[in-house]
Amino acid sequence: MRVATLCMALVCLGSFGWAMRCFFKRPDGASRMIRLTSLVGTICAVSQLAVIGLGGVSTPWVWLGWGCYVISLTAFYWAVAVNRQRPLSWAYSTDTPLHLQVTGPYRYVRHPFYLSYLLTFFGGALATSNPWLLLTVLAMGLGAMRAARMEEAKFEDSPLATDYQEYRGRVGMFFPRIGRR
Repeated sequence: MRVATLCMALVCLGSFGWAMRCFFKRPDGASRMIRLTSLVGTICAVSQLAVIGLGGVSTPWVWLGWGCYVISLTAFYWAVAVNRQRPLSWAYSTDTPLHLQVTGPYRYVRHPFYLSYLLTFFGGALATSNPWLLLTVLAMGLGAMRAARMEEAKFEDSPLATDYQEYRGRVGMFFPRIGRR
């Protein structure tokens, strides 16, 4: 179970690394905030992998962790697929949004990439039953919240502001709003 869980974590984290290098646009280059986010993300990822690899997993929690990994990968690659023709910018970029994506996972959450990252780190904490790994969830959650708020502010200052306000009113930031469509 430990090796399989380690492989699941590596697939998730490796996918995120691939996106940083090959998928997202870099209009501003590597800003100080993106470098800091990458550093914190790397430290959190290494911590997760070390605890899984050295400490093992905790049955029955491992199954909940795997569920988080599967949902994470589903949200991540679904978001990649719907943005393939018009890739999004790196976090903390200052470019003006040119389109509003509301299809695919964006029908349910405004930030499926960040949701994916959070689910992966939460999945590692669950799979190992290690409360210290909740610090990685907290660190990544704070970074995701800050980046998401900055991205939303860009929409509010763009020609898409009215459409974004309507979208924001009906779709949750990281988690679906139950009962709203």
